[in-house]
Amino acid sequence: MSPIKTRKFGRVGFDITDMGFGAAPIGNFLRPIPESEVEAMINRAWDAGMRYYDTAPYYGHGLSELRLGHY
Repeated sequence: MSPIKTRKFGRVGFDITDMGFGAAPIGNFLRPIPESEVEAMINRAWDAGMRYYDTAPYYGHGLSELRLGHY
């Protein structure tokens, strides 16, 4: 797998990946997802070079933030 492209973020100048990880599903948005599956999803995204993770407190009433916060 080729690395994910990055770009400069705003005026602060740090790099983020062009592609992001949408965290609504790990907040059990459409269906409950077991912790083991969540862990595999996050690890796979990280290993692929993804460094932008989109989450919000509304995704599972904070569940996606909690799950991402362990990393």
